[in-house]
Amino acid sequence: MNCLYFWALYFRFLIVESDPYSDMKDNFAMLLTAYESNNSSTSLTNIIPKNDQTEALEITMNMAIYALSGFDAVAGQVEIVGSIQMSWYDEISSNKFTYNDVTSIVVPQTTIWTPSIVLVNAIDTVKKIGSSTYRPRYSYNDGFVEWNPRVILKAACDPDVTYYPFDQQTCSFIFTPWMYSSTQINLTLSSTTIDASQFDLNSAWSLVETKAETYISEERYYANFTITIQRENLYFTINLVMPILLLAAVTGFVFLLPAASNERIAFSITCFLSFVVLLQTMMQYLPESSSPMSLLSFYLTVMMMFSAVVCLITIMTLRLYQSAERGDSVPGFLKTFVQIIQCTICRRCKKSSSNKDNAELNVDWATVGRLLDIFFFIAFLAAQGGFTFLFLLPLGLKS
Repeated sequence: MNCLYFWALYFRFLIVESDPYSDMKDNFAMLLTAYESNNSSTSLTNIIPKNDQTEALEITMNMAIYALSGFDAVAGQVEIVGSIQMSWYDEISSNKFTYNDVTSIVVPQTTIWTPSIVLVNAIDTVKKIGSSTYRPRYSYNDGFVEWNPRVILKAACDPDVTYYPFDQQTCSFIFTPWMYSSTQINLTLSSTTIDASQFDLNSAWSLVETKAETYISEERYYANFTITIQRENLYFTINLVMPILLLAAVTGFVFLLPAASNERIAFSITCFLSFVVLLQTMMQYLPESSSPMSLLSFYLTVMMMFSAVVCLITIMTLRLYQSAERGDSVPGFLKTFVQIIQCTICRRCKKSSSNKDNAELNVDWATVGRLLDIFFFIAFLAAQGGFTFLFLLPLGLKS
């Protein structure tokens, strides 16, 4: 009987000693004690947990991106949803923890020291990464701490709209341990790229490339995480680029309208106002910056200038048709111009030796107006085609 009682007490002692919950409570209490100063009301969470304070604490960082909330070229900002992965060795506690079954514990952020990492190029507020919602995990056996706070980052990003809407944008998220020099905190990266394994597809932008690097500036470490995104251009191609090309193509056809229809002026002014509306529409998507400007914006401005010139030439040609109604004679320079177009001068030179009286051809206002319409129609189509090739070929190569 005494032997049975002895073995019962023994097994009960083993169960109590190996109780994971009890170990967890004891270890957590020891961890809190390690961060207490002589004054129990004061915490040491503001002191870098390094036994040798002359050496820098190494913090390993990485970044994960989950979603691209948006890119605003006009405001010059980008917003993403992601997380900042940080890890370091906490040397503040010299206690020997019990970790028979449990080797780590998740503790509140304010319980232990956490780095004051801030986003330098934040667009809204500059504040420390992380909050009480996201708790670090402390390892008992070596003091290794892992902290992975989720973040919504809104950073400044200088847009490059040269090839809009077939553009790529490169945006950086720059972090630094605020108020800590390179002799106190050393930043390293666990990867040279951003973790995009859980990235959700975006209907407006696609993720092309990511890069991560660290550097020292003004005796402070910086971690630079860069993303390159490509605009999904189908929407803008159909709703913006195609109307511009079609409108540019039909502008020159004003010279094919019969002069007697009295619709030439209305048609040319309508085309000019349509270019103005398209230009104002495109400006809603572009920043108010002169460098760099979109090639499409240059092209639209040139086409608008072409349309204004068409309006002026249309007015001048209509005056020619009115001259015919008044019975005015055709000036000599217009006769020469018509003869050059009809190559009559060449034929006249051949006939001058045999019959000089028949060399002069009859040129009336109807002939002048008809040939000028054909000449300006071909000239404007050729000029518009040349400028279209010059401005839009780089855009086509980027698509």
